[in-house]
Amino acid sequence: MTKLRIHLIRHGEKKLFLPDPALTELGVSQAKKLAQRLNKEQRERQEQQEQQEQRAQHSAQHQPAAKTIRLILTSPKKRTRQTAAILAQELGLKVQVDDFLDIDNVLPNTLASKKKIIEHFQQYLNLREIDDKAIELLEILAVTHSQEIKNFWRILGGPEKAIADVYECGVWSIELEADEIEFKWTEGDLNP
Repeated sequence: MTKLRIHLIRHGEKKLFLPDPALTELGVSQAKKLAQRLNKEQRERQEQQEQQEQRAQHSAQHQPAAKTIRLILTSPKKRTRQTAAILAQELGLKVQVDDFLDIDNVLPNTLASKKKIIEHFQQYLNLREIDDKAIELLEILAVTHSQEIKNFWRILGGPEKAIADVYECGVWSIELEADEIEFKWTEGDLNP
């Protein structure tokens, strides 16, 4: 069964007092730093996979390396689209706008909302290119807003301390496998 890892990412710093603000220079810098960090983490994971595959080739039980598919989803707002575009350029991925991540999508903290969130992200497992038994992990980078991060995190049961400060370009990760949910988050922020 394919695991689903959702990285809820807050957009970079925005210009204030505008209806649909763009990123500030600092916001662009934050997004670039995050993109570089994610790229470095991806390269490190690939190196580990290659080392594991090399070790496995020397054993009698060689299995093909498991694949990871990565997608970038974004709220339709300008600041999130800009943040997602910077991530996409660094990571070599395409961006898909997802209205579910929009700033006005606040759900009540109920079991029905929990199911709705999980089903929404699981729908991406049904994409044609993911219909492959060798896919071990679908990793979604979901660029959204602080309200949605807090809302989704609480509904899914994440620790409250993790969302005390939802800073720009922070990452809150949720891994779903069968009926288990695991939560991780970054500490600190990407301000220079």
